[in-house]
Amino acid sequence: MAIWQISFSKWETVMDRVREMEVFAQVAASGGLSAAARVLGLSVGAVSKHLAALEDRLGARLVLRTTRSLSLTDEGAAFLPRVRALLADLAEAEAVVATDEGDLSGFLRVTVAVAFGRRHIAPLAAEFLRRHPRLRLHLLLTDQVVDLVEGNVDVGLRFGALADSALVARRIAGNWRVLCAAPSYLERAGRPETPDDLAAHQCLVIGDGNEKVWTFVGPGGEVAVRVGGSLASNNGEVVHAWALEGLGLVQKSIWDVEGDLASGRLVPVLDQWRSPDMALHAVSPKARASAPRVRRFVEFVAAELARRGCR
Repeated sequence: MAIWQISFSKWETVMDRVREMEVFAQVAASGGLSAAARVLGLSVGAVSKHLAALEDRLGARLVLRTTRSLSLTDEGAAFLPRVRALLADLAEAEAVVATDEGDLSGFLRVTVAVAFGRRHIAPLAAEFLRRHPRLRLHLLLTDQVVDLVEGNVDVGLRFGALADSALVARRIAGNWRVLCAAPSYLERAGRPETPDDLAAHQCLVIGDGNEKVWTFVGPGGEVAVRVGGSLASNNGEVVHAWALEGLGLVQKSIWDVEGDLASGRLVPVLDQWRSPDMALHAVSPKARASAPRVRRFVEFVAAELARRGCR
C-alpha cells in the first residue's frame, strides 16, 4: 500500500506541473486571468493559484499583473516557447497511443466565425458533448483570425483559401458568398448590373471601415472591385442586420443568408456573378490534428453539415 501511495503521489505531482504549465500558456495566449479562466473552464482564483504555484516552484516571476493589463517578464517570455513545445509533444504522444474506442475526454477548444458558429456549430457542439460527457469543450466565436498555436486552440473552422502551411486542413463543407440586399434598398438605390456598378452603392463591409475588395467570377472571368460605404463593422451579424434593414448591399456566406433568401427578406444581386469557392475547412496545429477528440469532432461536424445538404 505504501508503494502505491508514493507512486500515486508522484503522478499527482507530475500532473499538477502539467496543469500549471497549461494555465501559464493560456494566460499568455489570452492576455489576462479572466479570459484564460473562461477558456480553461476554471475560476479566476484557480487560474491565479496555478500560476502562483508555478512561479513559486520555479522561483521566478513569470507574469507582471496590474489592475488593467498583464505582461510576461523576461523569464516568462523565455519560458513560454519551451512550455508550448512541451505541451505540443504531450498532445502528440497522447494521440499516438490513444484509441478511438470508448468515450472521449480532455479539453477541446474550437474557434469559428460568430454568425456561422452561433447558428450552425453551437448546436453541433452541444450534441457532440452530449455524446461524450467526459469532454470539456470551449467554443470561441470571433470574426477575427485566431493564431491556433498561440491561442492554444485545437480546431479552427475557416472559410476560403488557407495560407498557413503549418496547419493540417480538411475540407468539410462547400460554401460561396452571395451578394444580396433587402428589397427596400434595391427599390431606393436601384439594382447593380455589373460589379463595376458597386462603386455607386452603399456596400456593407466587415472590417475596420476602410475599403474592401470583393471578388466575383462571371462570364468574363474573375473580377475584383473595391467597395465601401458609410457603414462597417468587425461583426458579421451586425452587418447582416443592417442589410435586413435596407441599409446597403452585403456579401455573405450562403450558410448565413439562405433562410433570408428563401423568405424574400434578402434578394440576390448580380445573379450571373459568384464569389470564388469559399469552402469551409477544419484546420489544426500538426501536433493536435491526430488526437482522437479533434479528429472525431471534425468528422462529426463534416457528417452533420453534409446531412444538411451542403457538400
